[in-house]
Amino acid sequence: MRSLFIMFGMSDPNQTLLQLESYIKDGRLEMSEVMAIQFTDMFLSKKKRDLNSQMMLVKGLRILCDVLLIRNKNLRAVASGKTLLRERKKLASLINKSQSASIDLMRPLFEDLRRCANIYAAANKNRAAKKTYAKCERISQGNIAIALDAFQYFNDDKTIIRRLVDCSISAGPVIRIGEVYVLQPINLPSASAVEVQKALEIISQTGMQDAGQQAERIGNEIGAIQRGEAAANVRLQNALDSLTAKHDYYEYS
Repeated sequence: MRSLFIMFGMSDPNQTLLQLESYIKDGRLEMSEVMAIQFTDMFLSKKKRDLNSQMMLVKGLRILCDVLLIRNKNLRAVASGKTLLRERKKLASLINKSQSASIDLMRPLFEDLRRCANIYAAANKNRAAKKTYAKCERISQGNIAIALDAFQYFNDDKTIIRRLVDCSISAGPVIRIGEVYVLQPINLPSASAVEVQKALEIISQTGMQDAGQQAERIGNEIGAIQRGEAAANVRLQNALDSLTAKHDYYEYS
């Protein structure tokens, strides 16, 4: 184990993970893949792992899956995805048995399922991909980021099409974060508003009227924010206005 850290100038697993993430951001994907494989193999070779080691392994497997998907190493990614889900279960078991650790240490299950669904889809394992996307929806209803992922792989599947349209309806108003426009369901990942709009416009060409209505709504809201006619975050602004109204009521009543 120590040899890997010495090889890459790292003193502990956390620093190695940070270095991996840095390499990915810098586009050094081949190096990231080599490091992630060695990192995860190192922990997998240990038959008995404590909570911290298991957590490091799961984090490393997530990075490995992401790098392999980006690099189109689909068969290796499928195997790594299955390992991730298996080792995640072991991590959950260790957390449940621990008296000091909290289940909050776990990332939401839908994140890892989404990761694996995208891997299956890229590897043309369509049945597994659709099944996993559907499971994501069941445990995180209204997750428009996952619905958009699924549509980008299966844009002729009626169930997936319907799911994306429904998610766009429930996602709420367009929000601007920096220079990016997103749809951000509460307590769920965001999706690019522009990409969702494009997908809905494609769907509307099949005659699905509510898809066209949502595409138009998203375009109008982006335009209103750009022109300064609407707040960059309508949901937040409404909450602030509500607090101000309550404060005024109690101050002057």
